Amino acid sequence: MFKETKGDNISFELAFNQLLLHLFSQLTHQKESIERKPLWVGQINEILHESFTETLNLTELSKTLNIHPIHLSRDFHKYFHCNLGEYLRKLKLNKSLELLPSSHSLTDIAMECGFSDQSHFIRCFKENIGITPLKYRNLLKNH
Repeated sequence: MFKETKGDNISFELAFNQLLLHLFSQLTHQKESIERKPLWVGQINEILHESFTETLNLTELSKTLNIHPIHLSRDFHKYFHCNLGEYLRKLKLNKSLELLPSSHSLTDIAMECGFSDQSHFIRCFKENIGITPLKYRNLLKNH
């Protein structure tokens, strides 16, 4: 293509330039549509980050955001790439990763992160991180 644009064939050059403009236009339009998120996406993200330790449910959140629960459930995955429960678990686990280097007990960390009890915390941690919180803490101490 580069070689063709350097030749004397003006019709090919014009067609090639038109094609490039069309491609750039498509890419720009695609980027704009990806970046345009509904207002509720930012609102729910803020609510979840502030309140992940509390008991949250889809019905209450949908009322707060003034959108239908089914719409929220379906579109949540579209913007967050997981369901509401998984996202809340991720937030809780991220908080626990911050707290594990401290000297707090696992029970205190579980409660502070919003888990119902220590065994639930340990189970979720191991499922998502691959090791128990105690093993993780010990690895941190050894480094």
